[in-house]
Amino acid sequence: MSQRKMMKEVPTADVVITNPTHYAVAIRYDQSQSDAPIVIAKGVDFVALKIREVAQEHEITILEAPSLARALYYAAEIDEEVPTGLYTAVAQVLAYVFQLREPGQVKSSMRPPAEKDLEIPPDLRRDD
Repeated sequence: MSQRKMMKEVPTADVVITNPTHYAVAIRYDQSQSDAPIVIAKGVDFVALKIREVAQEHEITILEAPSLARALYYAAEIDEEVPTGLYTAVAQVLAYVFQLREPGQVKSSMRPPAEKDLEIPPDLRRDD
């Protein structure tokens, strides 16, 4: 039942961060509701696949960032804010996603943040 509720939240995500097949974490950021982005769904393997499928159906941006996906999966809980140690990395991802939504932007020239540029603190890394 909780998985069904979680899947209903995926269409409201701003981005789904993946690693690219085993982990998926959906993030939503609404400044009027929270000071930090919220993890609204997360899963591994089959659940991760389902999260990606729902995101694709609803045209939610899917971004491959393996280290960040794993760190978020292990350090964050559903319906809770992103851990403070991951704010910078998630902010970089969200900045890219929000730029994609800007009317008149030349999307082909925009590049997502490179995995090596995302700041993942050593204590939150899960390189398994």
